[in-house]
Order: sequence, then C-alpha cells, then structure tokens
Amino acid sequence: MLRDLLRRWIGYYPTHGVLMPSFDSAGIPTVTPSTALAYTPVYRAASLIANDVARTPFEIDDDIVSRLIAQPNRWQNGYEFRRALTMQALLYGNAFAVINRTIGGDLLELLPVDIESVSLDLTKAEPFYRTRQYGDVPMQSMLHVRAVGLDGLWGESPVRLCRTSLQILAAQESAQLEVMKNAGNPKLAFVHPGPLSEAARQSISEKFQQHHSGAVNAGKPLVLAEGMRVERISSTLDDAGIAAARRYSVEDVARIYGVPTSYLSEHSANAYGSMEWLSRMYVDACLSHWFAAWKAEINAKLSPFSESHFDTDTISRPSLAEQMAALRTGVESGVITRNEAREWLDLDPLPGLDEPIVAKNMGTGGGTTNVGTDTSAGSVNDFA
Repeated sequence: MLRDLLRRWIGYYPTHGVLMPSFDSAGIPTVTPSTALAYTPVYRAASLIANDVARTPFEIDDDIVSRLIAQPNRWQNGYEFRRALTMQALLYGNAFAVINRTIGGDLLELLPVDIESVSLDLTKAEPFYRTRQYGDVPMQSMLHVRAVGLDGLWGESPVRLCRTSLQILAAQESAQLEVMKNAGNPKLAFVHPGPLSEAARQSISEKFQQHHSGAVNAGKPLVLAEGMRVERISSTLDDAGIAAARRYSVEDVARIYGVPTSYLSEHSANAYGSMEWLSRMYVDACLSHWFAAWKAEINAKLSPFSESHFDTDTISRPSLAEQMAALRTGVESGVITRNEAREWLDLDPLPGLDEPIVAKNMGTGGGTTNVGTDTSAGSVNDFA
C-alpha cells in the first residue's frame, strides 16, 4: 500500500515491452497482443495508424485542453502520448490514462495506466475502473480509448479476435526461418539401390545433417556412393505458393486494421486512380474511426461543450499536379480568385488578382466581365 502511494506521488507508471512469441504443443507460435508486433505486417499496420493519429493536428476551442493534449504529463509530449495510447488500443483493444485534477476540479495532467492492470466493474449502479496503480477510478476520471466492442464500454482486442489469421502468418514466418536455417535446402530423400539397416540409415542422416545443413554449410558438394541418389520430396507449398500465402497474410492484416495493402508494401494487385484517392480511402476507412474515438472521449471527459476536430489535410493532401488541376478549374469557373489559389499554395498575393475570372462562354448577358461588357445574351430586338 505504501509503495503504491509513493508511486502515485512521484508519478510512476510501469513500462510495457514487446514479448517474443511462445509456441504451442504443435510448434505453432502463439500470437497475443504482447507478441503481435514481432511480425512485420502487424508492426507496419499498427505503427502506421498510431503515428498518423499522433501526428495529425488536433484543434479544440478550449485553451486548457489544447495545452493538455500538447503536453499531457511531465514525461511525455502530446505526440508520444497519443501514439502510445493508440498503439495499445490497436493491440489490446483498450488504452487508459487517468485524468488528474486539482482539488478545485481543474485539469492537471493525463497519466497513462498499465494496460493489463485495469478492469471495468459493472456491478454497481455507476460503472468504475479498478486499477492496481490508482485504486478505483470513476468513469469521468479515466480517458479510455477503445477499439470496437459489443457493449460500447470495453474494446475487443483485434489480435485476439483475429488470432487464427495472425497465427497463420506466424506459422509461415516460423517455417521460412527453419528453411533458411537449412540454407534454403528442400526436404530430400536418399534412395539406395539395396537394403539398409536402421543403423546405416541413421548414420547417413546424421552425416548429412552434420556436413550439409545450416547456413555455414551452404554450397558444400554432396558426394554419394554405392549407386545412391537424391530425390526432392515435393511440398504442398512451392516457392510461388509460399509467396502467395505470404501475400494473403499481408492482405489479412490489412483487412484487420483497415489499411490499404500498398501501405504495407504489398503492390502486386493494387491499382489506384491517384495518391489522393488512396489517402482518402485510408483516412475514411481507417483513421477516421480512431479520430472519432479520440474526439468523443476528449469532448466527453475533458471539455464537453467545445468544438474540436482533427485536421487531416497533412495526410490526405493530393499531389501538386492534382492540386494545380483543381485550382485551375476553380479559377477558370470563377469559384475562387487567383490570389485565393495562391493562398492555397502558400504563396503571397499579387496585385490585380483579387477579382474572379468570368470566361466569355460563362457570361449571363449584360454583365461586366474581366474582358469587358458581356452582350452574349443579345437584345429583345434581335428576335423581332
């Protein structure tokens, strides 16, 4: 009890590391939230989402909350805080930070809580969180970022829900590692023209393993005697099959987290109209859900009556060519002025470019355009 009080006083919270996978009785790696980051597609997808959520500017018309999001506590800046909590929610389904307030109720700091030390108690009329570090915490005093859940109160871990798909990925990587340990040699059968005793067969196998297995023995010549020959035992997955299986697992991870497969460096079957379209799909199908989760939690527990939003322009900004084409269309149609287009490109305004352009073929008759008086509508006497 005294140790917990001292930890609260100095602001201690335990760090959380990534554990290496363990194996079940069949030799298949066991994938858990604490080991999932050991697999490259999961690491890429989760770190991509967490980094993008953290780097996207969050704007709120509450100065106190704005400063708190930028500097949540004494040890973390706003980027690290949002990235860590988003990463935890992506793996474990939930992420927590205690909202520390002064005696008068003013916001003071946000303190991350060990993920596996928190539970939600629903036995009382008012739900509350049980923690090892801070005791019982009311719902309004806990910032809780969660993944999709059935009851809306507790998030479900994507890793646990989709464990079968991730175990297939883990088994593929484990099998490939064993193949590379054997210098990439396929499974072989030694065929002797005559009968061999058990001891002879065992001796041949052991000598082959000793002199030809492993990366250090790669390229050593194989010398056979007594009419013995070597046959390769075919596998269900040849080289092309292994590559296809790996692609499927990468696509499965992309489906789990809603990330476009090209963002996971899988380009074999991707065809996108533009980078803007791809980034928009990523924002709409993936990031927008995490933005909404953060925004709802901040508005509900830190600043209920404030307007806030995430500025996604830094993520979904189109290419320069696409921007120029859109601005040209807007200028030529008279929707925006040329100086407004320059402002969009972060360029200084120029004199004489503050009036909209109205092309001759866009005139309505009788008006004044940048090329003079518009008479394109003609006169009523023209039809007399």
